[in-house]
Amino acid sequence: DGKEYPLTYSLYEEYYMYHTDPKVRRASYDKFNKVLGRYKNTIANAYYNQISKEKTIATMRGYESVFDYLLEGQEVSLDMYNRQIDVIMDKFSPIMRKYMTHLKEENGLDKLTYADLKIDVDPDFKQNVTIEETKEFVQKALAPMGEDYVDLIMSAYDERWVDFATNIGKRSGAFCSTTYKKHPYIMMSFAGLLDDAYTLFHELGHAGQGVLSHKHNSLTGSRPSLYLIEAPSTFHELLLTDYLKTISDDPRTERSILSMMISKTYFHNFVTHLLEAAYQREVYRLIDDGKSFDANTLSELKRDVLEEFWGDAVELEEGSELTWMRQPHYYMGLYPYTYSAGLTISTQAFLNIKSGESTFDHWLDFLKLGGQEEPLEAAKVAGVDIGTDRALIDTINYLEDSVDRIIELSSKLKS
Repeated sequence: DGKEYPLTYSLYEEYYMYHTDPKVRRASYDKFNKVLGRYKNTIANAYYNQISKEKTIATMRGYESVFDYLLEGQEVSLDMYNRQIDVIMDKFSPIMRKYMTHLKEENGLDKLTYADLKIDVDPDFKQNVTIEETKEFVQKALAPMGEDYVDLIMSAYDERWVDFATNIGKRSGAFCSTTYKKHPYIMMSFAGLLDDAYTLFHELGHAGQGVLSHKHNSLTGSRPSLYLIEAPSTFHELLLTDYLKTISDDPRTERSILSMMISKTYFHNFVTHLLEAAYQREVYRLIDDGKSFDANTLSELKRDVLEEFWGDAVELEEGSELTWMRQPHYYMGLYPYTYSAGLTISTQAFLNIKSGESTFDHWLDFLKLGGQEEPLEAAKVAGVDIGTDRALIDTINYLEDSVDRIIELSSKLKS
């Protein structure tokens, strides 16, 4: 329409990806990736140097594989690592294809492209939330965790743990940093939407574990395995969803909340980061086989993973293969898969508590563990067995039920 829009890295990832106008959304995607693609060889070279360094260290220390070297620090077996990726790629992809097809229909789109992945099931239904209102969310959603835990999390407001402001030049994303025996620090940008409340709950989950872990362990024994890190944060999100579902019987609100859970809690961890992990595994396999790679190789690997997961449900237009350029996680070893691993533990624990198989006290004991136990044993404290695929399958079944409920509610709203 001749109108010019400002475009930066953070503006694209935090604004245009979610834009309700498909023309603006897709145009920003196209422009963003054209600029991003100019740097693909530079980024590929930096990534190759990182991976080669890790492989060299693994060889010097006597490891047969770079996977063995990187997973030992997480105290995780290769079987656990591969199962996490393989089961989700196989079992969860059909559910997400069904969900994306439903989003396409609800938004009246003739096709669903990679630029449309973050659209809302009900773009006209926005739930605004103030920072003050999130205090009530904390007090009520986390109440089952006990008064002491709620008081701990409420300290974040009085002691100003959180940088809420949306400032020019502030980086995108949200982060929590914990310092031993000091209060945590959280950085985020609060724009006043329900989505921001979920982000806040997520980071407060990290903060809660940090405080409890530091309180009950020595400095050197306070840090849990990377495999477990995302469990407390996503458990908070599940409690928020569970609470929000109780405060309204309006079908449109329920659909919005369930959609938020899928698109926020699970898309981020079970799709975005899981697909990173599946791609990353192929890159490390190349290096283990003594091969090299360039930008085109990385783009081919990424596209193959995206095609395997999305099938015909999502049109992968030019630029989708460049997603490998957009994550710092690739420079942090085998980190991306741990997002889904942590969420699997938190979901199974949540379901066990809801069914009476476990209790919130077990979850609090899990939060206090720090680095006392390897992931397999630590999860058992929370009442979860990650030695088999049961937790994964139960989580995926829960998600399928949630997607089916969203579709059912959409039908009710049309009748």
